[in-house]
Amino acid sequence: MAASIIQKAFNAGYLIEKYLPKLSQMLVKGFKDKSNPYAEGFIAGSKEMEAERTQGKLKFLQNLKEEFGSKTPSQSKTKNRNDREMDIDI
Repeated sequence: MAASIIQKAFNAGYLIEKYLPKLSQMLVKGFKDKSNPYAEGFIAGSKEMEAERTQGKLKFLQNLKEEFGSKTPSQSKTKNRNDREMDIDI
């Protein structure tokens, strides 16, 4: 019985964290008894989704780095306002 409650709570925590992360964090903070099976499952589901989201961001950044590299713009390509020459006819 407790296993099915934990599973349902896990799924609820996962989905709410996925689509409404602010609400999920408010609900996690609102659990007074964190040893309650529903609270345990909900918190675990929320943490799982948060970990997957972080992993996805890391993978995305890694792909960008592989595709574009981590080059910084060279000084010759950047323009400096103070370096412009002005031709003034008097």
